[in-house]
Amino acid sequence: MFNEKVIQYFLYKESIKENSKVFFNLSHNFKVNENRNWCYYIGTDVDLLKITEEDEIIAYEIKGMRKDKGNNEPPRLYEGLDQALGYLNLPFVMEDNNFKPKFNGGSFDFVYLVHARNKIDFSECEKRVFSLVPVGFILITTEGKFEIVKEAIRNPLQIKEAKEHLLNHLNTLNKFSTESKIFKKIREEFKRQLTKIKND
Repeated sequence: MFNEKVIQYFLYKESIKENSKVFFNLSHNFKVNENRNWCYYIGTDVDLLKITEEDEIIAYEIKGMRKDKGNNEPPRLYEGLDQALGYLNLPFVMEDNNFKPKFNGGSFDFVYLVHARNKIDFSECEKRVFSLVPVGFILITTEGKFEIVKEAIRNPLQIKEAKEHLLNHLNTLNKFSTESKIFKKIREEFKRQLTKIKND
């Protein structure tokens, strides 16, 4: 089943072909040490974050298949678009326990919503909605076919200083990296689903 973890692993494999850095399920990094008086605050987990060789930062909100009465059902129409729009402002940088963000905008260059589908089908009603937002849209089928049906527009809320802050502090995201327990669980789920498909 092409659930969220399977899609995360699929995107990871595509990303490393480009020598990109990848982080998973980004959440708050509240742990502050003597060398850091700030933290990243993220209201909702960022499912996957890619940093390209050209230092472009691309965030992905992922919605996979789910079980419903024994059937694999795709995400609902527009599901996750609200979360993807929220990414445009992330992550908030909080300093010295001050709950006012340091920057009035986000770090990410581009944001994509990813949906699992039984087939590539970008409906006219979806096209109308996505034409109004900077978020891009990617469809991925259960056969592994992958298509960007709407390219993302550069984040209009991005702040240059916020992007530089994130690029200069990627080491604070180690618990979300490919060396993390989070990634280990993603890889194990991918292998489990692959074995299940082979045995069916």
